Amino acid sequence: MRLSRRTWIISGLAAAAVLAAGAITLSLLPGAAGRPAAVQPAADSASSSSSSPSSAAPSGGATAGPAPTAKNTPPAAGKRFTTEVIPADPAAAPALPPSTPIPYPVSAPLPKSASATGGIVEGFPDILVPQLQGSKVSTSSVASDSPNLQVSLTGTTSGSVTDVVEFYRQALAKVGMYDTAAPALGGATAVTYSRDGNAVTLTATPGDSGTSYALYGTFTAKG
Repeated sequence: MRLSRRTWIISGLAAAAVLAAGAITLSLLPGAAGRPAAVQPAADSASSSSSSPSSAAPSGGATAGPAPTAKNTPPAAGKRFTTEVIPADPAAAPALPPSTPIPYPVSAPLPKSASATGGIVEGFPDILVPQLQGSKVSTSSVASDSPNLQVSLTGTTSGSVTDVVEFYRQALAKVGMYDTAAPALGGATAVTYSRDGNAVTLTATPGDSGTSYALYGTFTAKG
């Protein structure tokens, strides 16, 4: 059966369309145009997929947050130790011993006024102003007009000026009377021991055979 010219043309166009569609399909397949597909090592592929943000993203389009790390996790609370010993009952804790107050220099009643030569006069406050150890007393006196008291003492010692000053420093510190320098004449050394308006002035003068000294004190009695 003889086909017409028009039929041959239509058949040729249809065959060309089929060939064109097959070529397009082949070009879209991997390794098209005779180029072999690159094969990456498994390790590189895994590294690339883990480092790529798009590969780690979930299919729904949401971006996953960073995985929690050890430094974001608070450390576990450890035990705490103390060397402080806390008594079970604070009221049962031992109390500190009470402090002993420093005695006041002079208290009433005051002695009668008197004086002596070559020794300590009766009523002289020798506990407050003792005789220098190893010294010889030349004169001593007591004058009282309550509540005021005045005392004086002169003597000599073979010790030095420093020995005399240090002896009375220790004696008067027991009643809270501490020394400061005082003016003196003729190469002498003068020191005043004082507390709350009470004062004892010591004047010590070096000599050929030792030291001569004089004490003069003024006090206000308490009670």
